[in-house]
Amino acid sequence: MGKSKIGFEVDEVDLAKAKAYVAKHGGSLNKLVSTLFASLGQDEVGRMPTLDLSTGILMSVSTGKLSVMEATRQLELPDAGYVFHLLAEKGLPLPRLPDDFVKRQLNEARGALDDCLLEPTKGVKKRGEGRRQATA
Repeated sequence: MGKSKIGFEVDEVDLAKAKAYVAKHGGSLNKLVSTLFASLGQDEVGRMPTLDLSTGILMSVSTGKLSVMEATRQLELPDAGYVFHLLAEKGLPLPRLPDDFVKRQLNEARGALDDCLLEPTKGVKKRGEGRRQATA
């Protein structure tokens, strides 16, 4: 029997789960999909791929659906560093911080650095100096 090429769209979360499964069990995404298609219409329950609980928890962290601290608790690990280690071990992407949180942290760090300047250059205001005076 011949082979055919197909193209389709997959939800990012589902693709991350499939990649994690393949990384853990070996093979390729192509083989995983081919196996799934081959199992359709068969009554064998054991042929469908399943994820172990820890991989599901790690994928939830990777996609931002579960906090690192909650994953640490659920996996009964000593600290959050182990969660990051397991994510890297399984080839899962690290969770991203929300953009507003990153911007807030950046502005606070810039303000702290500006406050450390000994002698500001004449004629140049410190960052946020105008805003501080306007709100005072």
